[in-house]
Amino acid sequence: MVDETREIQTREKQAVEREATREGVLFRPDVDIVERRDAYVLTADLPGVDEEHVKVRLEDDVLSIDASLAVEPAADWVPLYNEYRLGGFHRQFRLSDRIDASKISARMRNGVLELELPKAEAVRPRRIPIQGA
Repeated sequence: MVDETREIQTREKQAVEREATREGVLFRPDVDIVERRDAYVLTADLPGVDEEHVKVRLEDDVLSIDASLAVEPAADWVPLYNEYRLGGFHRQFRLSDRIDASKISARMRNGVLELELPKAEAVRPRRIPIQGA
């Protein structure tokens, strides 16, 4: 018999080890990667971030996502109770030659970054025509 009751559990954001070159707390955003016929699509959760505060870079086959909050709390901001920790976001991925790096595109909507990583022509599925004898 299946137990129909499930408890709701909170999930903590994963903090990245503190880097000496960055101030404040740095989080590792949750991502989903799906495969389509012609591309991979990566979505990253970046709550509180707008497109002006996101940097996506590709260097030496490493795709980096860096983001900061669109609004920093005021100097006199004193939380009485908080479950949501503030900080920046960082994530990196090594890309293979299966990705056409020159055609990567990005779009940001409602705190979710979506990257489309087109497959290289050589690895895309294709139909092979059959010749008659």
